[in-house]
Amino acid sequence: MSKYVMISMIAIALSSAPSIASAAEKPSVMQSAQADASPPASPCDTPEYRQLDFRIGTFDVTGLQGAKAGESRVESVLGGCLLVEHWHGAISGYGRANMFYDRQQKRWHLDYITDEGGTLYLTGRFEGDSLVLTGNNDFEGFAGLHRMTFSPLPNGASRQFWELSKDGGTTWKIIHDGRFARRVQ
Repeated sequence: MSKYVMISMIAIALSSAPSIASAAEKPSVMQSAQADASPPASPCDTPEYRQLDFRIGTFDVTGLQGAKAGESRVESVLGGCLLVEHWHGAISGYGRANMFYDRQQKRWHLDYITDEGGTLYLTGRFEGDSLVLTGNNDFEGFAGLHRMTFSPLPNGASRQFWELSKDGGTTWKIIHDGRFARRVQ
């Protein structure tokens, strides 16, 4: 068979076959099923994972007597499974906090690290509308049992109340009483 006859046969076959474009325009059975189904729910869409949503946003933070303490930006990542806080202190210091709910333990966790290598690890549960976290740590000279409480306030603000006990929880000293005022964008 000559080269020209073979090219002619291929040309005839291609001209009678459905076009690739028209085949691409027709949805497959799989594509039709996917279009009809709603997107799968995130495993972190349950109410427990939404309890700290009042912390999401950008905030100006004041401490005792209203002195500027710093700035905080909290974002929800990984489909709502993790909150990440970006902290910048007013005088100095940067930090990052990862806050997440552990559904097996039914507890919240906060892992914090500073730009100087200081670390703080706390766990806890909600008591009413406030998250109360505790943990034994030696954080930047504050050694003992730490207790940190996050509470929502009116107008999208929140409070972080941080205490330290050097006697196992019998007495407490306030380390920080911060008010997080939501920035107006």
